[in-house]
Amino acid sequence: MDSSPPPSEEGRDRPLSFLAAAGWTLLAVLLVVIAVGISESAHPGALYDLVTRTTCGAVAYSLVLFAILRVHEPETSIRQVLALRAPSPLAAILAILVGLSLALPGEWLDSTLASRYPPSKEEVETLERVLSVSTTGKRITIVATLVVLMPVLDELFFRGALFTPLKRTRRLETVVLATAAYETLANFSAREVLSFFAMSLAFAWIRGLTGSVVPGVLARVAFYGVHYVPLAVGRELPKYMTSKTVLASSALVALLALAGIAALSRRDPRTLDARLDDGE
Repeated sequence: MDSSPPPSEEGRDRPLSFLAAAGWTLLAVLLVVIAVGISESAHPGALYDLVTRTTCGAVAYSLVLFAILRVHEPETSIRQVLALRAPSPLAAILAILVGLSLALPGEWLDSTLASRYPPSKEEVETLERVLSVSTTGKRITIVATLVVLMPVLDELFFRGALFTPLKRTRRLETVVLATAAYETLANFSAREVLSFFAMSLAFAWIRGLTGSVVPGVLARVAFYGVHYVPLAVGRELPKYMTSKTVLASSALVALLALAGIAALSRRDPRTLDARLDDGE
């Protein structure tokens, strides 16, 4: 008689802890650094190439994702772990509104901290080279990588690969805080830490309320679209967009949109189904 444990036993014996999630995050960051370093050695200048950086991030996140699946979720499909579920259309619209509304206060906060703690000459030169818009191809690259691909990769990793396994055994509120903190530390910048954490916290909360990673992805794309699309087309946001009235109104709209998503999460049948499928 075969007395060996069922295949799923391995997955149940290795739940993802907060410490392990932090370790996987550090491993992903390390792999990105190594991949970019190798690319720079092979092709000098790759350090400033957004396509190379995005590719390195995709490779690193994919490797860590498959490791997490193997160790913590051997019986679960990639789609389930990444929470790739169709969201309520209204939840998707509200999520986009959150992203758009958070962008202006976030940009204002970053600018305020940058004026108090100005970047070094080397940081400025690096940023100028990375965000160069001297050709149409570079403009398209900025939008494709910084507005679409990188935000999608970050959401799938932090709100999918880490969020879903953590939520198996932890309260939603603690998972939201933890994944936002991991992402902030992985992308640490002293001048952007406050706005980045607030952004990540909002998107993690959207993920938890909707049971799907899609609304968070849409919110993040909208957020970075406000930052980088004007740069790509060679225009600046109008001055009135940074007035106190506009900034306060924008923050209020973001809070109201988040409240709308919270209300929807308790009433909308599609959202309730997604959350049920998410393990609630």
